[in-house]
Amino acid sequence: MNMRFDPRKTGSNRNPVYDRPVPPGLVIYCDGACEPNPGIGGWGFVVYRDGKEQHADRGGSNPTTNNIMELTGALRSLRWLHEHFDWSETPRLFCDSMYVVNGCNEWRHTWKARGWKRKGKNPDIANLDLWKELDEVLALVPIKLDWCKGHAGIVGNERADQLSLEGIEAIQALQPDPLAAIREQLDYRSRGW
Repeated sequence: MNMRFDPRKTGSNRNPVYDRPVPPGLVIYCDGACEPNPGIGGWGFVVYRDGKEQHADRGGSNPTTNNIMELTGALRSLRWLHEHFDWSETPRLFCDSMYVVNGCNEWRHTWKARGWKRKGKNPDIANLDLWKELDEVLALVPIKLDWCKGHAGIVGNERADQLSLEGIEAIQALQPDPLAAIREQLDYRSRGW
């Protein structure tokens, strides 16, 4: 299944006009995807220096959810930043998931203060292991995440989205085809063996 964005296709919710450039300085965009949700997922992030791509990475998982992949994209980009950045300037990290942005910038502090619990009838926090990892890396890389609108022609966001879809494709390529054995048997019989 090829899920890459094709700007020639119409009727899509994706904007084929990439008219919003990457801001100057060190800027990272991260994203996650899952199709279907839950199902096979991918994450990706891309690093820019003054508008020029410097690094990109992607991966995926099955089974997973969209939120897990969004969190993983942010976590992987922050880990990369911790390992490769000298902190002579303030980097920016953009994500199109309000779940990730609000969770990293606000919610995790409250959850942590309450012993990693929420208020209300259901105090359990979904994806707690990832939130704890994000909390640890954000202590080492103390930046605020910025939200950006997804599929709105923002060059870095579109590239991170493409990488997350490539992550899905890579996982799909590793999945066994359940009909392959049946096709092989039919092909074997059609040869008269």
